[in-house]
Amino acid sequence: MNGNSDELMRQYLDRLTIEYRFLDTVEASTACTVFGQKLTTPIMLGGLAHYEKLHEGGGPLYAQAAKTVGTAMWTGFTFDNEIEDVIAVGAPAARIIKPFAEKDLIFQAIDHDKKAGACAIAMDIDHAYTKAGRYDSFFDHPLAAPTEADLREYAAYSDLPIFMKGVLSVKDAEACARAGIAGIVVSQHQNMFPWCVPTLKVLPEIRKAVGDSLTILCDSCLDTGYEVFKALALGADAVFTVRPMIPLFRERGAEGVAERLVQMTGELRACLSRTGARDIRSIDPSVIRMI
Repeated sequence: MNGNSDELMRQYLDRLTIEYRFLDTVEASTACTVFGQKLTTPIMLGGLAHYEKLHEGGGPLYAQAAKTVGTAMWTGFTFDNEIEDVIAVGAPAARIIKPFAEKDLIFQAIDHDKKAGACAIAMDIDHAYTKAGRYDSFFDHPLAAPTEADLREYAAYSDLPIFMKGVLSVKDAEACARAGIAGIVVSQHQNMFPWCVPTLKVLPEIRKAVGDSLTILCDSCLDTGYEVFKALALGADAVFTVRPMIPLFRERGAEGVAERLVQMTGELRACLSRTGARDIRSIDPSVIRMI
């Protein structure tokens, strides 16, 4: 083992199996409401950047896939005009900003995105440091690890639901809940740091600790509807999918992304229907068995 967090997550995911149950079951619904948005599926498009390098039409074209399916799209950090163009497509949309040391940059982003019609805003709290453990920078703006007091200030300031992305511990999740943050994204950020605990291993502990005080989103290696089901069963309210969509968007644009979202949602529905869940809120977590 070389300390690749993606490999650790993949190994953990593959050890989680699903106990099917057929008696007294019904065809399930995948519809849900997340941060006030009614979605047809809890599978949302996760944060990318530089969409235009993947396909002509860029972010707005990618957002068209979310609109077609009836889900939400989150972007990585993009410039103001770029997130405006994504929001204008009509799907619920939000961007993920960086933990800037200059708080005014964070307040400006919140103000801008609210005015532009974003459904939420998030912050990559795990992007504060370089691999050498020093504070990172982004477009020449220094980054810093936020404090619980900072989170309380952002939550009080923002009319948008604000999420902290990169939470991977009960300690940080509890701090977010105390600070009044709307939700968290349990994520190991695509192997940004080696030897991270698999997201689905810590997810049930986080859910138990914070209860319903936070909306919990999850990502990292969730490539199929079956894996999405595992995340929902273990405590997530909804998920991001990112990497499976990159080659599809590059090769086939919004159509390819929309088709994959529909396929993943069908796989999720199969898991719900075959385990006795009527919808994503009625999953019995005991159907998840580790081998």
